[in-house]
Amino acid sequence: MAKPKITENVTPKLSVVTITYNERENIRLFITTVNRILQDAKISHEIIVVDDSSPDGTSEVVLEMKKLFPQVTLIKRQGKMGIGSAYFTGFQAAQGEVVAFLDADLSHAPEVLPELYDLATKGEIAFGSRYLGNTTFETDFAHKMGTYLLNFWIRLWLNAGLYDHTNGYIVVKKEILNSIINYGKAKNLHPFDHILYGITIAAIAKKLSLPRTERKATYNKRQHGETKIPFLWGVKVVLGDMLYTLRVRSKL
Repeated sequence: MAKPKITENVTPKLSVVTITYNERENIRLFITTVNRILQDAKISHEIIVVDDSSPDGTSEVVLEMKKLFPQVTLIKRQGKMGIGSAYFTGFQAAQGEVVAFLDADLSHAPEVLPELYDLATKGEIAFGSRYLGNTTFETDFAHKMGTYLLNFWIRLWLNAGLYDHTNGYIVVKKEILNSIINYGKAKNLHPFDHILYGITIAAIAKKLSLPRTERKATYNKRQHGETKIPFLWGVKVVLGDMLYTLRVRSKL
């Protein structure tokens, strides 16, 4: 593998944040793929990996990859502290004007990242969507139905102008997301207190009349490892976020 051409001491335009727990088989490909796509698009970037002390040695793989890709940063947390908080930790460390949130198992297609980045630079909150046209959505039937029902419920009550609030594939200017977070604090609504942080981001964006848009983003079934949201936990998440949607509506 050839060492990429990196310009040192240059503030990146885009910060890609991903989180890991037992993803050693996926993170190497994730870093390589995202770097290639962004280099081809000539977007200066950093990749921030937040690892919750994976026992499978994920963090060691990230440090190994950093030798090839100096723009990679590892943040290792002590124990499993939650998906939402892990993304928020990465967001706080981001140096780029624009921040992107992607799953480390490549379920979020990085091929559309340059397009979402371009929209974000124009002030849009760009959501990668699984529900536009015939977009491929690779998952089991139970997860697909649960996700569909939850998004239908969210559209019904929040009417934020989106089809997919729960994918988590979001690209946005850091200053815009900070404004959403600060507004949410006053309402006791913090996006990253939840696994499905896109619900709160979309709802507050609508309240603040911030431009938001969706683009087709293939959702790929992970090739290695197990989902971080097993079936019973998934049912709990869906029911919990249905209630949370009503809470968001009442506070906004």
